[in-house]
Amino acid sequence: GEDINRTGANGASNQMVLPQIHHQLTNTLDKYQPLFDELDDLDSHLWILEPSLPARRNCVERRIALWEGGASMVVALDPDNARGIPVMVRFLGVTMATMRAAANAASGDIGGGTVEGDISKGEVVDWRTSFAEFVSEEEDGTLDSVASKVESTNLKRWSTERSVRANLERWFGSPLPSPLSSSTEEKSDFLVECGICYAHRLPMEDDNDTEEEGPLPEAKCANPSCNRHYHESCLFEWLHSLPTARVSFDRIFGSCPYCCETVSVKIRNGAKRH
Repeated sequence: GEDINRTGANGASNQMVLPQIHHQLTNTLDKYQPLFDELDDLDSHLWILEPSLPARRNCVERRIALWEGGASMVVALDPDNARGIPVMVRFLGVTMATMRAAANAASGDIGGGTVEGDISKGEVVDWRTSFAEFVSEEEDGTLDSVASKVESTNLKRWSTERSVRANLERWFGSPLPSPLSSSTEEKSDFLVECGICYAHRLPMEDDNDTEEEGPLPEAKCANPSCNRHYHESCLFEWLHSLPTARVSFDRIFGSCPYCCETVSVKIRNGAKRH
């Protein structure tokens, strides 16, 4: 009789726990549904270069094609504020030639869109600076009237009244490329390679069997005629091997492997200059 009572007690306990688990799971999904909606909107309408779609729900990072020639941007959404300013933004493959082409498009020389700013006059605007200015003052969405809402939609700044995609396209000045666009290039054109190891992404250094992807080649030579990209770790190892390299504060300086222009990268932890 005691065993039967214990079994009955456990069964009743399980019946109480399962609804609680279901309730917690439902609450969690409801909490992050705005994030899922924003990511789905990006995936459905923009040309997502990475990650491969469909992406895992815990992946809040998207690499988005911007312009012909391989220009793209990486954004990471804030899980707790899906329509807020992305918590991380990086530009890849953006060169002076790219921004000049955008300026020409703005002045009517080439069909297409362009980044918001003075390039409507044909002036070249740095995309990184332009985006930093666009997100410098976020509209908090606490508007008191319909007129204020209408006014906010015309402001050239990030607004939580708009979707992430709408904000990006407002900054860019036109709809961003989509996979269905007739003018889109091959995806390989956007895969910027490191000029040292010739890889797009470095493999992860840990031994765990995970699907994590390694870093992108974010360091770049400032010489417009060179414009080579490098993984920061690859460039550091290259510069660290040069007898002519010099260290200033937390950066190491030396010659670009291709054009001898001065390049620099942050010193990696634990490294010593001999």
